[in-house]
Amino acid sequence: MNGHYTALASAFDALAPDYDANYGPAHNLVMAWLRQESLALLRSTFPPKANLLEIGCGSGEEALALARHGYRITATDVSSGMAALTQRKAAAAGLKEHIKAVAIPAAHLQALRPPRRFQGAYASFGSLNCEPDLQAFGRSLAVLVEPGASFVCTIMARMTPFEILWFLAHAQLGQALRRWNGDWQDGRLRTNGGPQLTVPLRYLTAAAVAEALAPHFTLLRTMSMGLLLPPPYLDALYRKGRPIWNRLLLLERRLRECRPWCNIGDHVALVLRRR
Repeated sequence: MNGHYTALASAFDALAPDYDANYGPAHNLVMAWLRQESLALLRSTFPPKANLLEIGCGSGEEALALARHGYRITATDVSSGMAALTQRKAAAAGLKEHIKAVAIPAAHLQALRPPRRFQGAYASFGSLNCEPDLQAFGRSLAVLVEPGASFVCTIMARMTPFEILWFLAHAQLGQALRRWNGDWQDGRLRTNGGPQLTVPLRYLTAAAVAEALAPHFTLLRTMSMGLLLPPPYLDALYRKGRPIWNRLLLLERRLRECRPWCNIGDHVALVLRRR
């Protein structure tokens, strides 16, 4: 397992300097929409100005956005490069009193030993897809959050209709089915002309995550994010047809919390409660 975390940390350390240029919402309209939807869900779930724990902070985009609304964030990431980037951005934004970034794997969170329990926690955009031991993660998280507190996670789901149709239309059956079995695979990371970077990941179902965390957390709701829209790597397609996608977005908002649609899509958000 240490080798798994080392591979993750090494890849994201290398990506950290160019992370925002490749994945930041300023450069990717689909990612900007996903981030907007995620932040709306987080703010509607957590108490105002709560003390929150973030798992997989990346470059700190969500931590900074929440801190601007008065939340206090302990932002964690397996990558020391990402944690350092988050801390630098917090300082530059005048938010260093609201954000503390720590490099630590998700399953080792108990080592944080905060002075008081967190009032909520979140893990956005696939950080749990890279976690090899969800049960250990659940045990660690349960110690750190208050009873009754919410945990919100956004996972990369196993079934995404747009991606399947896209790859089938391009006669790429293997790519169309790449998410289905849930096995570990190498996820490729975009870089600006640098070496090809990969990270170990597996695509998850909401049911699998809920089962792994069930000893300590109860699943309250699931919501699709990216049911009908292109995934972020097809941002150019989204830009070309924005009027069409905006109309489909109206339908997505009507369907995304209805079964079976709430459990499929590019990402699926889960809201759980600490027992």
